[in-house]
Amino acid sequence: MDQTAKLAVFQAQVKNVQSLKTAMRHVHRSINDALRANDVPRVEAFSKIYAVLFCAWAESNFSKVVHTPHGFGIDEVAQVQAAKGDGIAAAWKKCVQLGLTHLDAKRGSFKPNAQQKLEEIIDAHVFDPSLLRNKLAHGQWVIALNRDNVAVQNDLTSKIAALDVVKIGAWIEGHKLLADVVEQLIESPKKAFMRDWYQYVVEIEEQILESENKTLAEHVKRLLAKDRATGAKAKRGRAKYEGQSA
Repeated sequence: MDQTAKLAVFQAQVKNVQSLKTAMRHVHRSINDALRANDVPRVEAFSKIYAVLFCAWAESNFSKVVHTPHGFGIDEVAQVQAAKGDGIAAAWKKCVQLGLTHLDAKRGSFKPNAQQKLEEIIDAHVFDPSLLRNKLAHGQWVIALNRDNVAVQNDLTSKIAALDVVKIGAWIEGHKLLADVVEQLIESPKKAFMRDWYQYVVEIEEQILESENKTLAEHVKRLLAKDRATGAKAKRGRAKYEGQSA
């Protein structure tokens, strides 16, 4: 890979990320519609589609960050890609480690402290989305099997069962914040990163804590309350009736 190829990958991933974000918005709306209608099978189906889209978006967005212009050199991109063989969390950590080498070495304990804190965030809140995506993509829609497909994999089965729009929304927001701070580290290690990195860490931790206290039941309650306040349900009913009558 050379700089021209790196830029082409970045531009391609920008388009992929934008398209996937649009797809996620449409599916999110479909989930909310199904929740309003208390259509459990439709909620479950669209929630799994939402999870698959998140995994695809997270992978594309990570690649976009790694290939961002005026960031990593070609050799550093190769190191990140190699680290990805050990999982996405390892690749995120490699980004942090490489990015911190571009800071002023005289800044005392700043670099080790920043690395430790960011790696703690990665360990706590980044999982390998390809594992979940692969199970769903290979037809393990409800029960996950192990690598050789000879036994049930209980931990991923539990994760599949627990999928809902609130949980996936928390994954999305956490990924956005992490991607932003790592992108600043790669592109502007001595300016924007030095200024903002800890605030991003605080926001990630607050966002995760907040998401842990949110429930699907509360989400549905807010949707229904909004419908009552805005008359949205009646408007949807009229639009459906008029469409059928046309």
